[in-house]
Amino acid sequence: MYFKKIVLVLGLVATALLFTACDKVANSAKNLQSDWVGLDRKVELYSCMTGKLIKVYQGDVRMNPEDAMGTSILIDGKKLQTNLCFVIAEIGVKEEVVPSRP
Repeated sequence: MYFKKIVLVLGLVATALLFTACDKVANSAKNLQSDWVGLDRKVELYSCMTGKLIKVYQGDVRMNPEDAMGTSILIDGKKLQTNLCFVIAEIGVKEEVVPSRP
Protein backbone atom coordinates (compact mmCIF):
# COMPACT_ATOMS: atom_id res chain seq x y z
CA MET A 1 0.00 0.00 0.00
CA TYR A 2 2.82 2.39 0.92
CA PHE A 3 4.63 1.61 -2.37
CA LYS A 4 1.52 2.43 -4.43
CA LYS A 5 1.23 5.84 -2.79
CA ILE A 6 4.87 6.66 -3.53
CA VAL A 7 4.47 5.60 -7.17
CA LEU A 8 1.28 7.65 -7.49
CA VAL A 9 2.90 10.76 -6.01
CA LEU A 10 6.00 10.40 -8.19
CA GLY A 11 3.79 9.93 -11.25
CA LEU A 12 1.81 13.07 -10.47
CA VAL A 13 4.97 15.09 -9.89
CA ALA A 14 6.52 13.85 -13.14
CA THR A 15 3.35 14.68 -15.08
CA ALA A 16 3.20 18.16 -13.54
CA LEU A 17 6.84 18.79 -14.43
CA LEU A 18 6.27 17.69 -18.02
CA PHE A 19 3.37 20.06 -18.50
CA THR A 20 5.04 23.02 -16.80
CA ALA A 21 8.31 22.65 -18.69
CA CYS A 22 7.14 21.81 -22.21
CA ASP A 23 9.75 24.05 -23.85
CA LYS A 24 12.54 22.49 -21.81
CA VAL A 25 11.33 19.00 -22.67
CA ALA A 26 11.11 19.88 -26.38
CA ASN A 27 14.63 21.37 -26.30
CA SER A 28 15.98 18.30 -24.51
CA ALA A 29 14.33 16.03 -27.07
CA LYS A 30 15.85 18.08 -29.92
CA ASN A 31 19.30 17.87 -28.27
CA LEU A 32 18.98 14.09 -27.91
CA GLN A 33 17.91 13.76 -31.53
CA SER A 34 20.87 15.85 -32.60
CA ASP A 35 23.32 13.86 -30.48
CA TRP A 36 22.08 10.39 -31.43
CA VAL A 37 20.81 10.71 -34.98
CA GLY A 38 21.97 14.07 -36.25
CA LEU A 39 19.77 16.67 -37.89
CA ASP A 40 19.62 17.97 -41.46
CA ARG A 41 21.32 21.34 -41.00
CA LYS A 42 23.26 24.00 -42.83
CA VAL A 43 26.52 25.29 -41.28
CA GLU A 44 27.90 28.65 -42.39
CA LEU A 45 31.49 29.51 -41.39
CA TYR A 46 32.39 33.20 -41.14
CA SER A 47 35.58 35.14 -40.49
CA CYS A 48 35.26 36.49 -36.95
CA MET A 49 37.24 39.61 -37.89
CA THR A 50 35.52 40.64 -41.15
CA GLY A 51 32.23 38.75 -41.05
CA LYS A 52 32.92 37.39 -44.53
CA LEU A 53 31.28 34.06 -45.40
CA ILE A 54 34.05 31.49 -45.89
CA LYS A 55 32.30 28.17 -46.48
CA VAL A 56 28.86 26.54 -46.29
CA TYR A 57 28.28 22.90 -45.34
CA GLN A 58 24.98 21.07 -45.49
CA GLY A 59 24.04 17.60 -44.29
CA ASP A 60 23.68 15.48 -41.17
CA VAL A 61 25.21 17.73 -38.49
CA ARG A 62 26.08 16.97 -34.87
CA MET A 63 27.83 19.20 -32.35
CA ASN A 64 30.66 18.01 -30.09
CA PRO A 65 30.57 20.24 -26.97
CA GLU A 66 33.39 18.45 -25.10
CA ASP A 67 36.19 20.09 -27.05
CA ALA A 68 38.52 22.25 -24.99
CA MET A 69 39.73 24.46 -27.84
CA GLY A 70 37.39 25.66 -30.54
CA THR A 71 34.41 23.60 -31.65
CA SER A 72 34.15 20.36 -33.53
CA ILE A 73 31.19 19.67 -35.73
CA LEU A 74 30.46 16.30 -37.33
CA ILE A 75 29.12 16.82 -40.85
CA ASP A 76 28.04 13.61 -42.58
CA GLY A 77 30.41 11.67 -40.30
CA LYS A 78 33.42 13.90 -41.01
CA LYS A 79 34.87 16.00 -38.21
CA LEU A 80 35.31 19.72 -38.74
CA GLN A 81 37.45 21.41 -36.06
CA THR A 82 37.15 25.19 -36.10
CA ASN A 83 37.64 28.31 -34.06
CA LEU A 84 35.80 30.45 -36.64
CA CYS A 85 32.42 32.05 -36.07
CA PHE A 86 29.58 29.91 -37.35
CA VAL A 87 25.82 29.80 -37.76
CA ILE A 88 23.94 26.49 -37.74
CA ALA A 89 20.41 26.40 -39.13
CA GLU A 90 18.12 23.39 -39.19
CA ILE A 91 16.77 22.69 -42.67
CA GLY A 92 12.98 22.83 -42.95
CA VAL A 93 12.40 25.04 -39.91
CA LYS A 94 10.41 28.19 -40.64
CA GLU A 95 12.41 31.27 -39.68
CA GLU A 96 10.63 34.19 -38.10
CA VAL A 97 11.47 37.77 -38.97
CA VAL A 98 12.65 39.75 -35.95
CA PRO A 99 11.05 43.20 -35.95
CA SER A 100 13.56 46.02 -36.05
CA ARG A 101 13.50 48.80 -33.50
CA PRO A 102 13.15 52.40 -34.67
